[in-house]
Amino acid sequence: MNKISRRDFLKLSGFASTLTLLWGCAPGAASTAVSLPTVLPTSEGNQFLFNALKRIGFGPTTGDVEAIQKSGFEAYVERQLAYDQIDDSSVNSLISQYKTLNMPVNELAALAKPSQPVTELIQATLMRAAYSPRQLYERMVHFWTDHFNIYILKSQDRFLKTGDDRDVIRPNALGNFHTLLSASMHSPAMMVYLDNASSTKNGPNENYARELLELHTLGVNGGYSQQDIIEVARVLTGWSVTGRREMDNAGEFMFKRNFHDDGAKHILGVDFPAGVGIEEGEQLARLLADHPSTAGFVAYKLVRHFVSDLSSEALVANVAQTFLSSGGDIRAVLRTLFFSEEFKASLGTGKLKRPVEFVTSAVRQLGVETNYERPTYRLLQLMGQIPFFWSPPNGYPDVGSAWLNSNDLLARWNFALFIASNSVRGSQLDLSWLSGLPESEIVDALSLRLLGFTLPDEPRSKLLDTVMSVSDLEPEYSACALLLASPYFQYR
Repeated sequence: MNKISRRDFLKLSGFASTLTLLWGCAPGAASTAVSLPTVLPTSEGNQFLFNALKRIGFGPTTGDVEAIQKSGFEAYVERQLAYDQIDDSSVNSLISQYKTLNMPVNELAALAKPSQPVTELIQATLMRAAYSPRQLYERMVHFWTDHFNIYILKSQDRFLKTGDDRDVIRPNALGNFHTLLSASMHSPAMMVYLDNASSTKNGPNENYARELLELHTLGVNGGYSQQDIIEVARVLTGWSVTGRREMDNAGEFMFKRNFHDDGAKHILGVDFPAGVGIEEGEQLARLLADHPSTAGFVAYKLVRHFVSDLSSEALVANVAQTFLSSGGDIRAVLRTLFFSEEFKASLGTGKLKRPVEFVTSAVRQLGVETNYERPTYRLLQLMGQIPFFWSPPNGYPDVGSAWLNSNDLLARWNFALFIASNSVRGSQLDLSWLSGLPESEIVDALSLRLLGFTLPDEPRSKLLDTVMSVSDLEPEYSACALLLASPYFQYR
């Protein structure tokens, strides 16, 4: 096979016109969702299972498809929820090369190369999403990483975010929301990112207090006031981080009692007595975690992530009720969501993949071997999403409209060509299992692998014509590039 380097996707004859047909509009105007097939020609049940895998994880491998067909949908979900019983040794072996992942924070702070923890955490995050059999768990790690967003390039967060990922997000991704919230409130990376590390009784900083209420718990319409923000900021005065010069315990959470406002407070109608010290922060965490507005806000975000950009109010209400009745049990909440009729009805209707999801699903479904070196990193950067690189506190957008414009779409098309033509250093695609087959069989086999169905007649005919006319790539690789770039693969 001939590699294509430094050549734009659109220079290949027929690719642009074929993709324009598949998207149903000109590339520059590709901002609306296309109408996608919702059933397999042969089995509606198998299509449901395939689509469920696309939502629950980062892309169904052949092994995933066989597992869910054997166990059924509900049993598969339960298996994924019990993630700690799924052997993850294979991916642990792959990421064992990243030595900073398990380093104590004080050792990370002392590294001569401050970019090393950043690079290794990004690579490990992408490797886990691509190769871990704990697919729902890894998806929830990404969900909570955005919910409790920390920009990794801010100050000490270059080394503190590794500890936040390891000790806050990952242990609690499928646990209890109160435990997760409390861990985040004590996270040195969060204290630095939202400036609480320097908040004192003589100069309380409201930045973290505001985002704690607006983004982490109650939501912007959660019923709090500016006075509540002020009072929360007072509660969190003295919550800080040890400096990197403190060699034995650099980068650890610390409570500076002398910098704490020990007076009485009143938050969301609840009295916080004077003289309690750090314990009033624990009272605050429990108050926020148990609040009905928090249940509604978290439910809304989960439904938006797993079901539709336009969330069902009835489903949000049901998920929120489970959140409250279970005391924030994330697994119980997800059961309510996944086993709902609304979730099942949404499958196949189209939820646009964000760039990391798009790249990861291609890797998983095609069996690409990659170590996510800088070329892949650069392609993700062109598509607009590198893990931990979103600087505002609200996390990467989770709606399709934020990711579908002409520039973003062209970047996706180019990625499809580069990965399919083996032009990405550090990545290798093997399609020898298709070698020698007629073009029509190649297109159908790849369609089933990547989409879960064979294409409708019109786009299938156009795609097949293009495959047969391209001389730069063997048919299996050109068909692969076109299918990856098509709208059918861009939606989950």
